[in-house]
Amino acid sequence: MSSWVLRAAVSVTVAAVLLMFIPLDAVLEALVRVSLWTWGVSLAIFFAGHYLNALKLRLLLGPHSISVSTCVQAQYAGLAANLSLPGVAGGDLVRGAYLVPTLGTRRVALASIADRVVDTLTLLLLAAVALPIAGMPPAIAGIVRSSGWWLVLVALGALLVTAAVVRFRKHAALLQKLVQIWVDVTAKPSALAGAAAISLLVQAAFVMTNVWLARQVGVATTMAAWFVAWPLSKLIAILPISLGGIGVREAALVSLMAPYGAAREAVLASGILWQTVLTVSGLAGLLVTQLLRKSTPAPRAHTLP
Repeated sequence: MSSWVLRAAVSVTVAAVLLMFIPLDAVLEALVRVSLWTWGVSLAIFFAGHYLNALKLRLLLGPHSISVSTCVQAQYAGLAANLSLPGVAGGDLVRGAYLVPTLGTRRVALASIADRVVDTLTLLLLAAVALPIAGMPPAIAGIVRSSGWWLVLVALGALLVTAAVVRFRKHAALLQKLVQIWVDVTAKPSALAGAAAISLLVQAAFVMTNVWLARQVGVATTMAAWFVAWPLSKLIAILPISLGGIGVREAALVSLMAPYGAAREAVLASGILWQTVLTVSGLAGLLVTQLLRKSTPAPRAHTLP
């Protein structure tokens, strides 16, 4: 409970700091420019994207191992959980809880890891491809350089850990388990390729939807700038430091779009609009989960090897 309160405090604090530097009146003025039609279509696109994400998860689990409705139920349960659990990845735990009784812990864990890795790499790919087109302002160049050094440090750390594990025989079982996880995840390249294609389609559609919302509230930057800033802000929101990334996502988006000349109040307004889409879809996901639970027979619990 204390961690929940701490992360809620982070979300509230970040949001309050944003509003200290960005006039609330300007944000509200930007918000009223968006038509209900645009917002409704954005919500529909978000729902469709997560239906495809459920199919992606089923592909990684094994298409003949579980029904589509069960995967959809698990996916929307994760959306509902994202409203209160830390970070965007918090919903992965709830989604897994719906699948473990049917498929067992090992298969669900492997599919969840593969799903998260595919989505993360997709977001990085979108940002990397768009960055040369959008240009690299000094502020973002600094972030990239810092990220590069962090990647080097992580790689060195991984090498040291691997050397330590190999050196000490008592940890050989851990190394063997990590190797086995990698082998299992990469055993079906066609499933990974299909999952990557779905992820690319969904994430690109979400970026385009945000561009559409942003244009209506007055953000006039290039589309390439959004393909840089939005994926990076989503990756930052995954960190388990806030409730569902609330506040952190918007702060990251404002900071990343500012070097491209985007008005802070308009970017914040577009971020708030997207957050309302996330919130409504989470509440609707809770309803969908309950309806599907009532209409789907209870699965027989068993554990796969």
